[in-house]
Amino acid sequence: MQLRHLKTFMAVASTLNVTRAAEQVHLAQSSVTDQIQALEADLGTALFDRSRRRLQLTEPGQRLLEYAGDLLARAEEARAAVADAARLSTGRLTIGALETLCANWLPPVLATYQAEHSAVRLQLKVAGSGELRSAVRSGVIDVCFTFGAGPFEEELQHELVAEEGLVIIAPPRHRLAGREMIQAEDLAGEPFLVTEMGCVYRQIFESAFPAGQPGRPRLAGEFSSIAAIRRLVESGVGYALVPRIVAAETGGSLAVSPWGGDVRSVPVSMIWRRQRVQPLALRHLLEAARQSIATIRPDDAHPRHATRSL
Repeated sequence: MQLRHLKTFMAVASTLNVTRAAEQVHLAQSSVTDQIQALEADLGTALFDRSRRRLQLTEPGQRLLEYAGDLLARAEEARAAVADAARLSTGRLTIGALETLCANWLPPVLATYQAEHSAVRLQLKVAGSGELRSAVRSGVIDVCFTFGAGPFEEELQHELVAEEGLVIIAPPRHRLAGREMIQAEDLAGEPFLVTEMGCVYRQIFESAFPAGQPGRPRLAGEFSSIAAIRRLVESGVGYALVPRIVAAETGGSLAVSPWGGDVRSVPVSMIWRRQRVQPLALRHLLEAARQSIATIRPDDAHPRHATRSL
């Protein structure tokens, strides 16, 4: 069995979708199919049931899945141990993050890291929090950054690297303009724009305005992109509750007011997979993030203080 085939198998097994698996492992769909077929030929059995509209693992595929993660992890540990002994910080690191963090937080961190470790090739993947954690677990992504403090799966390690204040964003001339702080009761019945259920931004909204609570804002629409929500707010469609970094550099296109609810900030978590030996390149990146990410902020944001928790 070739390790690259196992990695592709893990991606297909986790998504049960060749297109999404191809995106995860950065291959063409035809290459993913060829690798799965080569692995099945090597093992002498089908690993996926292709007779239905959605792929399903066969019983042999389920059994292989029980071992594949450990095999890839041990191979990565062996590679890391050799590199560590040789003091080599080379190879490739795949970093994942939420859309907002990719655009506003990570570029300076990655630029600093790349200047010190030019032999490491970096790849950046934008995805939702659930997809990011799944990709870290399967080894497709080495480390990811997302909002929220967990709980996280046992095979993952995490560290809180910063705390981001929550704000209400609204059109520039809305009725609450000028308020030093906006409370939940100020927004009763107002149109709100939210992301889809399961998204971390939606969890922030649901925690602030529990279902069934009197005076809950009216949901004006669900959208998969936080950037689209910001533009719709700018266009006057409604309000949104977001981390302050989403409202960076408004140029007067948004009214931004601190949120006065019980929970007024959201942590930023750095998540990576537990390994007996961490690759040296990853260790350097984790340390670079610890040292610099808490100091990165947009011009109109308040300073935030990093906290560490393992």
